[in-house]
Amino acid sequence: MASRSWEKANNPYWSEHVETWYRGHLEAEEYCRRRKLSRAAFERWARHLVSAEDLSKRAYRLQKLPRKDVKQRAKKRRSRPPRHRYGARTDSGPVALRAFWSMHIEAMNWSGMGLAEYAAALGLSPHALRIWRDRLEESGDEMDWRSLLHPSARAQLSSAANCTRRKYRLTP
Repeated sequence: MASRSWEKANNPYWSEHVETWYRGHLEAEEYCRRRKLSRAAFERWARHLVSAEDLSKRAYRLQKLPRKDVKQRAKKRRSRPPRHRYGARTDSGPVALRAFWSMHIEAMNWSGMGLAEYAAALGLSPHALRIWRDRLEESGDEMDWRSLLHPSARAQLSSAANCTRRKYRLTP
């Protein structure tokens, strides 16, 4: 099999890809993965089109880049407010979240099931159920979670006699 001559190789497709990669900050593997290119072919063309000295300069430039980036991230991290371990707190959290857990705690208490048994039956996290049970008991304030339900989720309370009377009324 005859080998190709690099002197005759003038491929604008690979030249453009190698040039874009060289100016960017991605490693060759990541660049090829994002653009669905053959890594072996890309590296072969990169070695052909870019000198070894330029490749080492690029590697040195990339080594310096993340250090600067890490320092900037650390500054941003310090300026953020502290995050709590649990996304919602009982004293100032979203009302819907408190209503959800209040409903489950009340249902668990009325059902007579244990915490692990109730959590397993409904596919809830026993750890989260335990934490919310403790939080709601500590806070002491009762929440009327039924009033927070969407009207379509509320039970329809009506008597059958009242409904039929309206349906078959002769006068408006």
